[in-house]
Amino acid sequence: MQEHGIATRSVLRQTAFTRTRTARLGGPFVFRPGARRPGSAAEFRGRMPDVRIRDAPLPASTCRAYRPDMLALEPEPVESGSRWVSVVAAALVAAALTGCVPQAGTSASDETDAPSPDLAQRAGAHGDEELLELIRPSFTADHAQVAVAFIDGDEVRAAYLGADADTVFELGSITKTATGMLLAEGIERGEVALGDPVGTHVALGDSPAASVTFAQLSAHTSGLPMFPTDPDWLERVEPGFRAGEDVLDESVAELLAQAAAEPVAADARPAYSNLGAALAGQALAAAAGTDFATLLEQRILSPLGMDRSILQVDDADVAPGLATGHLPDGRVAQPSTLAAYSPAGALAAPLGDVVEYARAVLDGPLASSAALEPRADVNGRSGYFWVLRESPEGHRIAQHGGVTAGFGSVLVIDRTAESAVIVLSNTGEPIDDVGDSLLAHLG
Repeated sequence: MQEHGIATRSVLRQTAFTRTRTARLGGPFVFRPGARRPGSAAEFRGRMPDVRIRDAPLPASTCRAYRPDMLALEPEPVESGSRWVSVVAAALVAAALTGCVPQAGTSASDETDAPSPDLAQRAGAHGDEELLELIRPSFTADHAQVAVAFIDGDEVRAAYLGADADTVFELGSITKTATGMLLAEGIERGEVALGDPVGTHVALGDSPAASVTFAQLSAHTSGLPMFPTDPDWLERVEPGFRAGEDVLDESVAELLAQAAAEPVAADARPAYSNLGAALAGQALAAAAGTDFATLLEQRILSPLGMDRSILQVDDADVAPGLATGHLPDGRVAQPSTLAAYSPAGALAAPLGDVVEYARAVLDGPLASSAALEPRADVNGRSGYFWVLRESPEGHRIAQHGGVTAGFGSVLVIDRTAESAVIVLSNTGEPIDDVGDSLLAHLG
């Protein structure tokens, strides 16, 4: 048995964490008594955000509402004082990543697209009837594949549109939460300290990035940009991003060179950074004497039984059973393999594995992780890469969303009520509001 970390905690909490599982969610669904909550599904649909999987680009109004970020298009901004700090970086890449590109004849009025007439009866719609009724209005394109789960204590309700328990989805920046868990694990093991300059673990020379700490990286206060700002890099990757191609192929050495080339402000304000998250993950792996994929497998995926989850580092790692991803305009997107950027968004998994992860956070081996503790340096709005907030009822919420070129996902966990919502889809649009609304209605 290991002396530190998940392996030890898993044994210590085995009784609490071992239950009748629907981890693969292929067997009978578990319904809690009186599962239908106050307020009808029709009333709920009237309040649902219009975040449909469309056959047209997002309207400009929607594009402005979300961060221009391929790996995580979450609508929960990072808070600094009383101001919301918007992320503005790598504009050309950002436009391509979100599908927010000018289209002739496109306006907000064009977004009203009627559901397919056979949507309610189409093949592949099965599972919890209430969940199906609630999510259908948000996912109307014929190509939509969606998996959704609601966890309430030991019980799991699940539903699928055009998918099943074996369908794998790219999780995008939900991956960052696992990187945060690995940071907490590394601190517990004594491999790193939260205040360590990252340059003590990876080769950044005397660059400004070398002095950035894990504390800053995990709260997006490092001053590093969302992506490299080198014009040559942007010119190389932007056309591919726009077309939904798999274009990130940096080695770890190249990632470090990109980070070392960026100026870093000493008093950096919160700004979302995929470059920073990737740097943190690679530094954690270096401190542990391994690569990031192995670190994730040994300390998160394997101990939690996430047997079908995989970090898509290169083409050889594309997950078997991966759904076909789509851009917001309906074009097919290539699978995202993120090479050295993998710690920021390359995890792919079926719904059952994400359920196991959420359960581990609720009352399993990850429940006591320091990654979930509010950070005073960011006004309690962040843990280690986790977005933290308080619900109107005073509940402690931990969450993250993710968007890759072809997939959108969200994980919202109510640690107070011991409940969670997971929504996974095969179109590159942010769906955070869908998850928030489902949890508010069901939880």
